[in-house]
Amino acid sequence: MRSQIKLHILLLIAFSFSVSAHSQSIPDAQKILAQRGEVYFQFEPADFEVLDQIARVISVDEYDPQTGIATAYANKQGFERFLSFKLDFELLTAPGLAAHKSQFNMLNEVDVSTIDAWDFYPTYEAYESMMEQFEELFPHLYERIEILTLPSGRKLIFGRITADVEEENERPKFMYTSTMHGDETTGFNLMLRMIHYLLNGYGEDDEITWLLDNLEIWICPNENPDGTYTTNNNTITGATRGNANFIDLNRNYPNPVLVPEPDMQPETEAMIQLVQSYPFVLSANIHGGIECVNYPWDSWKSWEKTHADHYWWQYVMHEYADTARYYSPSGYMDPWGPSFNNGVTHGGDWYVIYGSRQDYMNYYAHLREFTLEISNTKLLPTSQLNDLWNYNYRSLLNYMKQSLFGIRGRVTDALTGEPVVARIHLTGYDTHNSHVYSHAVHGTFNRPLKEGTYDLLVSADGYPDKFIPCIEVLNHHTTWLDIEMGIEASIVIVDQGKVVLFPNPAGDRFTLQNLTGNEYIRVLDLSGKVIKEKNASSTSAVIPVVSLAPSLYIVEIKSSHQTIRKKLQVIR
Repeated sequence: MRSQIKLHILLLIAFSFSVSAHSQSIPDAQKILAQRGEVYFQFEPADFEVLDQIARVISVDEYDPQTGIATAYANKQGFERFLSFKLDFELLTAPGLAAHKSQFNMLNEVDVSTIDAWDFYPTYEAYESMMEQFEELFPHLYERIEILTLPSGRKLIFGRITADVEEENERPKFMYTSTMHGDETTGFNLMLRMIHYLLNGYGEDDEITWLLDNLEIWICPNENPDGTYTTNNNTITGATRGNANFIDLNRNYPNPVLVPEPDMQPETEAMIQLVQSYPFVLSANIHGGIECVNYPWDSWKSWEKTHADHYWWQYVMHEYADTARYYSPSGYMDPWGPSFNNGVTHGGDWYVIYGSRQDYMNYYAHLREFTLEISNTKLLPTSQLNDLWNYNYRSLLNYMKQSLFGIRGRVTDALTGEPVVARIHLTGYDTHNSHVYSHAVHGTFNRPLKEGTYDLLVSADGYPDKFIPCIEVLNHHTTWLDIEMGIEASIVIVDQGKVVLFPNPAGDRFTLQNLTGNEYIRVLDLSGKVIKEKNASSTSAVIPVVSLAPSLYIVEIKSSHQTIRKKLQVIR
């Protein structure tokens, strides 16, 4: 969790300490550190500059601009550095210890084929078993993937979900993970339930079927099992924020402003290796402790630097929050504070942190990730889990769909048809590594975008750059580009699926259908030379090509509002 703005009972405590009280708290903090490896406390920074300096050495967790009180976690090294600021502080009961174990229905055995209520947390063994059972029950839709085994024996496990999962596919890849902080467990249950929901909905629910037919969804319900099961594998009572080494994983990633000091943790390394190996388009990281959606950047305030997709982020984040607010009681996703707009915030405007996974994914991995803060309570009682699912599952599905919108396409070699790894850059728009790349295996790329008109520059080693101007994008729609590198005249085949060309390959003629009756049609060779021209006066047109040599050509259909280009293969 990043911060909680709403006033809560802790803020009823007067925040004034004497030097003697401060000194007396230090031995108590040291005792807690020896027992749990991390301490939880609150303090009052003099201003944002001081808060920023403190955030560089400990994990600031909450900040209330109305009271000026910050809440934080620290391990031994971080706490010693905090003491150098000579600020008064008050020790607090850690969230993992605040809730009584009677609030948690812990199940040691779960049969995923018969689940009818999701009011539980699994023990660690039950969690592993559930992830295995999904594969046994749905072998054509689900693959269990372990990306890391920790020294404790616990594992980072993903479920990979898509239609015909055994077959290689070029579908866009999407990722949800939860519980990066071990004591923020609401998303842990909800992501297990999302896996179950997707698998059981395929072939039964049109929306779910469409998603799995068009998307490859990766879900890791628990990214920090050592933190969640700190006490033992049978309970989440006593869960810690940090991992087994008492490191906050959400301050451990490479950062464009400040290099994190702690050694990179195995959980961090595993996630970096994953996104370097697979071309994810979108992702979200689920936390708890407040109710909001947090989009990039964490490392800068918006008046210092914004993401190139700042307005796309606002559009998509409000879609998430507004939908959740509609299906929940008044007050959900409604934190107080000047940096929040109906549950949506730019991370750095809330307060700056360094080493977040969100900023790593957006800056270094060339995908889009936001941080979902799903519940005010970190270790949510199991009796309330069903409510949080009902508030959020529609929004969770809507965000997945965004992977399929914007500009998508394929980059290939004009002569061989082989895929080409290319840099896809929107000129006059992309900044701070917001460009994307086409995939080496399929040549495909995906660039989510807000509605508008964009100019695109495609660059690849061994090819001249290709400039594609005036690409129209609509919200919740896809503009598809087939881009062939090596064509001297920079012919780009744009196909938005409106005009039908058949047969293809063609022998002596081809037909165009779904015209408006007011198009200008040209046939060009790959050098851009015009071979044939015709004005269409009806909704279909027949174009003879018997005089053309067998080869690949471009059919260009121009109207007053768009130009569509399609590939045509002429054979004999």
